[in-house]
Amino acid sequence: MDRYALYERLSRVTDASTSIQRQDETCRAEVVHRGGRVVGDAYVDAGVSGARPPLERPAMKRLLEELAGVDIVMVWKIDRIARSFVGFADIVKELDKQNVALVSATEPVDMTGPQGRAMAQMIAIFAELEREMIKARVQDSMRKAREDKRFHGGRVPYGLTPAPHPDGKGRVLVRDTHAVGVLREVLLWVLDGKTLTECARRLNERGEPTSRQRGATLKGDKAQASRWRTRGLRWILESPTMLGHRPIPGGGVEVDESGLPVIAWPPVFSRDEMDALISELDGQKHAPRKAPAASHWLSGVVRCWPCGRNLKQRTSSDGVSSFSCGGVSETGRHKPGVYVNKSSLVEWVHEEFPRVYGLLPEVRRVWHPGSDATRDLAQVNRAIRGLRDDRDAGLYEGEDDEKEYRGRMAKMINRRKSLQGVPIEEPHWEEQETGRKLSDVWAEASDVQRGTMLLEYGLHVWVKPSAVRGEQVGNRAEFGPADPERDAMDEAAHQASL
Repeated sequence: MDRYALYERLSRVTDASTSIQRQDETCRAEVVHRGGRVVGDAYVDAGVSGARPPLERPAMKRLLEELAGVDIVMVWKIDRIARSFVGFADIVKELDKQNVALVSATEPVDMTGPQGRAMAQMIAIFAELEREMIKARVQDSMRKAREDKRFHGGRVPYGLTPAPHPDGKGRVLVRDTHAVGVLREVLLWVLDGKTLTECARRLNERGEPTSRQRGATLKGDKAQASRWRTRGLRWILESPTMLGHRPIPGGGVEVDESGLPVIAWPPVFSRDEMDALISELDGQKHAPRKAPAASHWLSGVVRCWPCGRNLKQRTSSDGVSSFSCGGVSETGRHKPGVYVNKSSLVEWVHEEFPRVYGLLPEVRRVWHPGSDATRDLAQVNRAIRGLRDDRDAGLYEGEDDEKEYRGRMAKMINRRKSLQGVPIEEPHWEEQETGRKLSDVWAEASDVQRGTMLLEYGLHVWVKPSAVRGEQVGNRAEFGPADPERDAMDEAAHQASL
């Protein structure tokens, strides 16, 4: 009685037509029909692609190590073993070393004889041919999609989103207005001196979806847990897509016939802003590291009324946490100092903000990048001068060269005319009401999000010194702008202009 070992493989567990259970039942029935017996449990590679080399599959490797006491290896179909002739030949070679035959439960393949061995090799060859044909069709489809500027799948670059193609066939990538607003916000943070580590922390604290999460959501997939990281954030900010350019495989960006970069999408940053951003990031890269400090969601929000400084977190010897300021400055220590119990202040902020500001509408800032073709116009003028210099130098000879020169020059002049007609509009933020009240937003937010919300609305908590010992927080704390004097001056100027 021959001893059989069963090998079963499935690429996708959801594929019911070739399920492991069906493979196992068919193989065991065929062993009984042949008068043999199955040795041990089946060797199963579940969720393993047929394109993966057989010798790299866990169950296959274990099977080849345990061939002692086995006469025949049975599979449901030959393509369960391999889909390339090389992979199939490797398995046959390993089985031959142990004098073990290979048979298929559903195909006329029985390598116990010469005819079966030849048939098995032919099946493997056709399986490899089919796989290569599928691969070629996919590659041709992707090439055609790139030529038509269509989105052919894959990870969506941050700042872009798939949309229906204007001609109704396929999809294209367009600007993601929400992501653009986030990128503009990060730009302002960096130019204000914030490190990318601080920027990533802010985005994580307010629950901003990462590039991977945003891309999955836009494609309709389930977003996995992910966090903003410094390296990934820098990679996004320095991507050529921020200037509206389309990257090409192998590096570089797509250019037109004149060698100028193609503007595939509205730029997120102007060239000047990108230069300033890169300069700031390079400077931070070589700056000395700062020691990390513990943070609280009200850190940077709570201010000292006498001197205007941020109150610092402190913990007394008996474990009481507070915000306080000794007022050390060029003019000396102000007296009395400012001290407020942290838990009492947190409770006051929780209750007072919705009472004072709860009825106000939530306002969301939308970034408008503006338009300024000055740099692009200068680049086009340089290209025109270069074409003329090449012609004057005799680099264009004959009728064909002259035709090429005229064609390229006509395109550049037309582009210059279109750029000259672009109005200069300063980039700016526009405030839009969302239809929600601040009390609703405050109630749904975490403490970290509340701290960010206060800063985004330009609000701080100003704390005065205690007039008497044990004075209530509500008697000496109030909300106000970051710079009260400047805010008063701006309001006075506004009233004078009415």
